[in-house]
Amino acid sequence: MIEKIVTDLYCVNKSCKKIRLSLESFLELKDECIEGFLSCENCTSKYPIIQGVPVLMENFHEYARQRILSFGKWIVNSKSPQLKAFLRSEGVKIGNPTYNDRYEENSILYKSYLKDHYGYPSNDKLLSLLNKEIKPDHIYKMLASNSLNLNGIGLDIGCSIGSSTFELSKKLSYVFGIDLSFSFILEARKRMQNRKSRNMEFIVADATNLPFRSKFFQIVVALNVIDRMDFNKLILSINSCIKKYGKLILVDPYHFVDNNGKEEFDSVKIRNKLEKFGYKIKNKESYIPWIIKMNERSYLFYFVDFLEADKNY
Repeated sequence: MIEKIVTDLYCVNKSCKKIRLSLESFLELKDECIEGFLSCENCTSKYPIIQGVPVLMENFHEYARQRILSFGKWIVNSKSPQLKAFLRSEGVKIGNPTYNDRYEENSILYKSYLKDHYGYPSNDKLLSLLNKEIKPDHIYKMLASNSLNLNGIGLDIGCSIGSSTFELSKKLSYVFGIDLSFSFILEARKRMQNRKSRNMEFIVADATNLPFRSKFFQIVVALNVIDRMDFNKLILSINSCIKKYGKLILVDPYHFVDNNGKEEFDSVKIRNKLEKFGYKIKNKESYIPWIIKMNERSYLFYFVDFLEADKNY
């Protein structure tokens, strides 16, 4: 974690008033904290920094329970006795652990997103069949388009390994990328370091419980997340941190598979809902191709809707 961003991070304990966090660093590399804690002086909550990744989850042991294989690696690989002791104490609280979440390291979806974001080889069979007219990274490149009037500080929700975050960083002064997948965030930070990019940071955080102060962002982007969480909670969370007249960009295929009773949306319903939440819609429904390669013979092909809206109040 780049140490200077600590002044922008706030406690996510819902029983605590949003208090700015303080940094306790145990292992550093130049201007980055590799292992340490982000702490709240008001409620005494501690949020670990693991391998340079801040994990700002209200219930850390529940988060660890859902990715138990990764959790074991965190304990084994931690260098500082303070972090190792914290992880072990949290491990005692874990009951009925599960295997790694489907977006964590070595899972099929994690591997697929890596292929998608890094681009496919020139001899890819599907792209060759389509005369290479569809570029796997096209949807991300759209965020750097001159047609979008972007400025200020941005938030990329569901950033995965950061392809959309990197495009946003070309136009914004600073961008925060958040995702629930530790593996995605770790990979995004590696890419950030390889590129020597310094106007961004990546954090493990819940989009419905954001670790930022009120009215902080000029632009918020969310790609392919609508079917993964309660939409009302998501928009209320975004509304708490987006500035007046800020811009919201939702890019989604409305692919509701594991809906678990959540409200489903199409392009019309989502626009009507956003207007009720105080947004002015700037464009009509769109059909933009997006490909995710699952393996050599299997692809997910989506037409996503690129929705741009401005916050009226």
